[in-house]
Amino acid sequence: MIPVAAFGAAGIVAVAAGSLGWLTRGGVAAAFLVGGAVLTGSGVQGGMLLGLFFVSGSILTRQSQRSGFVTDDAKGGGSKRDAAQVAANGFWAAASALAIPYAPVLGWSALTGALAAAQADTWATEIGARASRPPRLITTGEHVPRGTSGAVTPLGTGGGVVGAALLSFIGAAGQVPLPAAVSGLLGGVLGMLVDSLLGATVQVKKPLPSDSAIHAQARVASQRTWDRGWAWCTNDAVNFACTGTGAAIAAGLAWAWSLT
Repeated sequence: MIPVAAFGAAGIVAVAAGSLGWLTRGGVAAAFLVGGAVLTGSGVQGGMLLGLFFVSGSILTRQSQRSGFVTDDAKGGGSKRDAAQVAANGFWAAASALAIPYAPVLGWSALTGALAAAQADTWATEIGARASRPPRLITTGEHVPRGTSGAVTPLGTGGGVVGAALLSFIGAAGQVPLPAAVSGLLGGVLGMLVDSLLGATVQVKKPLPSDSAIHAQARVASQRTWDRGWAWCTNDAVNFACTGTGAAIAAGLAWAWSLT
C-alpha cells in the first residue's frame, strides 16, 4: 500500500480507537506508527490481522475489567493501551510487515507469528480470568491469585491457542502463504508460553489489590509470589519478548521448511 494512504488509514483508525477509550493519547500516536507500517508493508490483509488482534483484545480486556478482574501489572489507564503497550505488542509486527516486499514468506511468517503471539497472550489472560478454579504458576504449579503474572489455567491456555489459530486461519484464508500461516500459529503459541515463563520468573511483581473480592478465594498463595523479578522487566518488556519470540520462531520454521 502507498505509504501516504497507509498512514492516513492508520491515523483514522487510531483516532477512532482513542475516541472509544481504547487508547491513551500516546497509544494513539504509537498505533498510528505501527498501523501505518503494517499497512505499508503488508497491505489490507496485514491490517486486518492487526485489527483482529487489537479489537478482540480491547473488547476482552474491557469486559474482564468491568467484572472486577485486575492483573498485578495493571496500569492506571485501565483498559486503555498506552504507547508502551502498543509498541510492545506491535513493534515486531510492523518490522516484519516492512520486510514482506523483500522476503515475502519470511515476512508474512514473522508478522503472523508476532500477532498470533500477542493475540494468544491476550486471549489467554482474559479468558483465563473466567476459570472456575484459581490458576497455577507455570513454573511450580502452586495456586496463586488471579491476575498473577505467569499464572495459567487450562481454560486460558486453550483460549490462547484458539486465538492464535483464528488469526492464522484468517491469514491463510487471505493472502498469507500457508507455510507462513502454519509457522505463525506455532510461533504464536510458543510465544504465549514464553510470556508466561518470563512472567513467572523475571517480571517484576506488584501486590494485587487486597480488597478485590475476585481474589478472595485465591489469597492462600504466599506473599513471596509477588516479591520477585527484575525491576526493569515490566509487563511491556515481557510482551515485547513474547511477540519477538513468536516472530522469530515463525520465521525460523518457515525458513527451515523452505530447505526441505
